[in-house]
Amino acid sequence: MQAQGDDDEVSQKISAEFKAIRDSMAEEEQIREKVRNAVKDVQDEVQEVIAGLQCVHKTKDSSDRACHRARQRLPHIQSLLTTVSQSFPADKYHKFHDHWRMTCQNLSFMAAFIYYLETGNLINQTRLAEMLGTEESEASGFHITLEDMLQGILQLTSELSRLAVNAVTHGDFDRPINISAFLGQVNSAFQLLNLKNNYLRRRYDGLKYDVKKVEEVVYDLAIRGIGSTGKASESNQ
Repeated sequence: MQAQGDDDEVSQKISAEFKAIRDSMAEEEQIREKVRNAVKDVQDEVQEVIAGLQCVHKTKDSSDRACHRARQRLPHIQSLLTTVSQSFPADKYHKFHDHWRMTCQNLSFMAAFIYYLETGNLINQTRLAEMLGTEESEASGFHITLEDMLQGILQLTSELSRLAVNAVTHGDFDRPINISAFLGQVNSAFQLLNLKNNYLRRRYDGLKYDVKKVEEVVYDLAIRGIGSTGKASESNQ
């Protein structure tokens, strides 16, 4: 009888433990579902902003108008990101990071593209946080990780290599020259990083092709005597 009582007690204890695990898993799934819905709203908005920026590939002198429209949508994106930050426990950022990793990379690209079109310069972590209404560091709250920001910058380099080619088709011959100089600077900066053999490293390898692609465009312009590079070549003859 004593053995039977002990077995029942062990069984009840195991059952109670697994019920607690079940409840914890159910609670976590509710949080994940809430996070997924909040992140989807951000991603949808970001995709629309990026789509709106594509007009810079089609016509000359469209950057200011495109950036103005994009800037007008940033407050809404900031509000959506606040909803994301409130959808999970503050100390569980890394546990749920996979849900918004890609979205944060796209956010970084979007912000970096706008900033480049406006200034011709590379965005930094402080400017990124200001544009998105996020924090700069993990200690301060919801933030864009450095790796996600770097992924966004590498997306930017691909976008700019495409823009360099398209700029020539609508007579903007100086833009490829400026882009070539910018990509060269970004490439040199990435070489300072000790990147491991991961996705960021593999994505960085693509930057070399972006640089080469734009250099070929600039070389072709110089050979044809087009743009400021071509004029400079003529003046040296």
